[in-house]
Amino acid sequence: MCLNEEIIISNASAADIDALHEIETLSFPEDKAASRKAFEYRLNSFPQWFFKAEYNGRIVGLIDGSPSDNEYITDDLYQVGGEFNVNGKNLLIFGLAVNPNYRHRGIAHRLMNHIIHTAKAQGKKRISFTCKESLIPFYESFGYENHGISKSVIGNTTNYNMEMYLNII
Repeated sequence: MCLNEEIIISNASAADIDALHEIETLSFPEDKAASRKAFEYRLNSFPQWFFKAEYNGRIVGLIDGSPSDNEYITDDLYQVGGEFNVNGKNLLIFGLAVNPNYRHRGIAHRLMNHIIHTAKAQGKKRISFTCKESLIPFYESFGYENHGISKSVIGNTTNYNMEMYLNII
């Protein structure tokens, strides 16, 4: 069952923190999930890049990132106070997560397409993030390219740098 028509994508707010963090902890292992404090920092520092997906008034997914001049995510960027530049030419995505009860219904696609569209509209040059090997084909379906093993080791896993160029430099 596809819920695409009934899903509303909008900017998240501080009032959404509990629901957003719950989805994060349901979606990632404890050592990889962002802390509540990290979510609060992201929502306060770059709220224009923190989106939620709602179905029937319930938050069921999220995607968040930050503008930066860095090409790829490094572990320090996940932390509170991680380097970001509000006018950065790139967008680094920290996470895409959907409540397990709502997966495989097009929600992650909608969230990813929304952030890609927003990044293009804001004149970003590229989007990058890390993912585990099994998700590479999913992200390649959007046009991302695998740029090899990431230096990020959060969660003690092998992560891959995924990148999409949006505008010619």
